[in-house]
Amino acid sequence: MLFTWDWHNSCVVFKWWHVRSPLSFVFSLIAIVLVSMGYEWLKTIGRDNTAAIAGPLRPVPSNKWKHSVLYGIQVGYSFMLMLVFMTYNGWYMLAVIFGAILGHQTWGGEGRAMACH
Repeated sequence: MLFTWDWHNSCVVFKWWHVRSPLSFVFSLIAIVLVSMGYEWLKTIGRDNTAAIAGPLRPVPSNKWKHSVLYGIQVGYSFMLMLVFMTYNGWYMLAVIFGAILGHQTWGGEGRAMACH
């Protein structure tokens, strides 16, 4: 794979997400930005959940399971965004970054710094 700015006739992760027209390209960029923002929102929920179970009392097992499932979803979500980035298409990469910026501005700010997931 090579880095490219050519969006025409490209696939984004799935076979059915095939970009063939300027309109589908714009909708794809918007979708990628929204998905990337959603990841930042999911990180906020995970951070809030971690704070809730990190109190002075031992966490209830059901809360620990909820936290673990949420963490697994977050990891899977981050891998899907990584696959979008790994299309090596500059436009899609910028959409992921822009969505992360908007999502962080909207929901983030406190908590751990950038990490793999």
